[in-house]
Amino acid sequence: MVYVLKKPTKSINVIELLLLLLLQLIFVAPSFAQSSEDPVVIFQTTKGEIGMQIYASSVPNTAHNFLELAQSGFYNGLTFHRIESWCIQGGDPLGNGTGGYIDPQTGRERYLNLEINRNLRHNAPGVLAMARSNNPNSASCQFYITKSAMPSLDGQYAIFGKVIAGMRTVYAMRIGDKIVDTKVVPLAAILRGRLGGAPAPASRPMRSSGAGSGTGIRPLPPPPSGDSGF
Repeated sequence: MVYVLKKPTKSINVIELLLLLLLQLIFVAPSFAQSSEDPVVIFQTTKGEIGMQIYASSVPNTAHNFLELAQSGFYNGLTFHRIESWCIQGGDPLGNGTGGYIDPQTGRERYLNLEINRNLRHNAPGVLAMARSNNPNSASCQFYITKSAMPSLDGQYAIFGKVIAGMRTVYAMRIGDKIVDTKVVPLAAILRGRLGGAPAPASRPMRSSGAGSGTGIRPLPPPPSGDSGF
């Protein structure tokens, strides 16, 4: 599946952020080798930009679900509804941890089968993974970004990316801060130092009313020394 670059808008200074991403890719040693075909998603938030490399080549089902929602603008306007010392969580259309993505083809909430790549671990700040309820196959659209290593979550939650620029924004996030705009950028374009591609579709997916499973989508609690669980 190919994800094309949306036309830049004034809400995100794409050129400056791409230069920052390029420097990160050149000078920061990666914790996990990825394909140059892996795209980058850029969130413009009320606290600043977050650039995330998406592991489409390693966890394709989880990554493509996130990329589809990001490309369509599903996340625009949604809040980060939960902030802990070790993570931030967002992507819930209801803003309370119970919402999900309604697939317009079925009219039902879309759930993902748990997709684990054993080479991916919660071993550092900036890990991007899917939030879910107690059911391993209940992830839909909510995601979390770690602010510290969380090895207790390894093998239980689908990691599908990492923050490669904007951790200062992650640390500054507070409950109610919003995703204002979203861009999907081919990583190869960053590595080449240029942009290109066609505009993305303008359609916007439907969002859950929260009447489905009725269970909050929360990752496992951290170790006893950390915060209370999701």
